[in-house]
Amino acid sequence: MTLPTVIERGMTVVLGLPQSDPILELIVRLALQRPVQVIVGGNRFDAHRMARMMRRHSVALDAMLGRIRQARPFTCYQMVTLLAETEPSTPLVVLDMLSTFYDESVSDAESVRLVQAATGHLQRLGRQVPVLVTLRPLAEGMRPGLVEMVQAAADDVYLYRTPGGPVQLPLL
Repeated sequence: MTLPTVIERGMTVVLGLPQSDPILELIVRLALQRPVQVIVGGNRFDAHRMARMMRRHSVALDAMLGRIRQARPFTCYQMVTLLAETEPSTPLVVLDMLSTFYDESVSDAESVRLVQAATGHLQRLGRQVPVLVTLRPLAEGMRPGLVEMVQAAADDVYLYRTPGGPVQLPLL
């Protein structure tokens, strides 16, 4: 998959690659140049694989790792709070953003309200720094409509399809 090398501003959504080599490679490319914030929504982040990727680009592994600020919200409330408190000072990558919003202890209406709040914060951040959000495609047991809400808020949407790579979707 080929993601845009440079995202100047705006919110870009990648549907289908919550965490994968292309996403980790993008984080590595960003960390080569400047600090980057990574929010791990699905509580899955292969830092060892990313470190191996970094070694291909630089021997200054500690310096590069020091440029990556990572946070792991465990609930949708923590995700919204974290996004609300994030300053638009460095590029932001949000991995598997909606995973915490599918908690069965949170009502459908509350999930919708929280996703609206989260996308508002992502749009605010995207006006000043690049924002990349990864989402899992809708699967059984997931609340319908949440993925579409995030896509509608995005400036660009890429759909990952295996063998042919990404397809940019039209904005709604």
